[in-house]
Amino acid sequence: MIPKTLHYCWFGKQKKSPLINSCIKSWKKLLPDYKIVEWNESNSDLMHPYVKEAYRLKKWAFVSDFVRLKVLYQHGGIYLDTDMMMIKSLDKLLLNDCFFGAEQENLISAGIIACQKNHFFIKACLSYYDKINLEESTNFHEITIPLIITRTHNKHFGNILFKNTVQANNVVVYPVTYFYPFPNNKKNDLKNYKNYIEDGTYAVHLWNASWVEYDEFYYLRNRNYFKSLAKIVKTVFFTREFNLYYFKRIYYSFIKSL
Repeated sequence: MIPKTLHYCWFGKQKKSPLINSCIKSWKKLLPDYKIVEWNESNSDLMHPYVKEAYRLKKWAFVSDFVRLKVLYQHGGIYLDTDMMMIKSLDKLLLNDCFFGAEQENLISAGIIACQKNHFFIKACLSYYDKINLEESTNFHEITIPLIITRTHNKHFGNILFKNTVQANNVVVYPVTYFYPFPNNKKNDLKNYKNYIEDGTYAVHLWNASWVEYDEFYYLRNRNYFKSLAKIVKTVFFTREFNLYYFKRIYYSFIKSL
């Protein structure tokens, strides 16, 4: 049985937004007998090379990616993103050995992950980070935790579409309606998120992304040229951490945006 412990990560020492506080309040209301643990700089092991570099680069979301998996492997329980609004009790799901939710039919997300202690699949996901050589030129959008979890699942169990609940070797992936009925491309409609809730919805991911800092390449590819230019100016004139490869990436990102 999965322990009644809720884990969440909070790195960077920012102040929590009202939305995040509302989400945590929903956990306490609907899961009153669950223990809640915040993982931050004071109680997390940040010595893994990937985590050390992600922390140096202030990529808090990527620090959290690794820490959530390690905490779950060591302690078991349920990891929640801080922008996960609870809709009803998770008690019925605790009989699983390990469960995730699909964000799309072909993508497992990581806003909620639950498992028993020392679960083999969580260990397999963790081992993926041993192969990543993190540096400033890394394409971070290729190493997000949903991609890593999905690739690991595909490696172990083959390519599967998550239209319905999928169970493979006691690893359960629930369909979109369980945790992600509010789609990412509708996040600007946040005030109406309740309209997306279905009968089978346990929680709703609100896509707050409070600590995600997008780089200039992301903004270029998405035609947000003003924000991209601001990032480039900061890199060139203030941090001075650039080389020829950096400018090549800017060029190719710009070409992709056209």
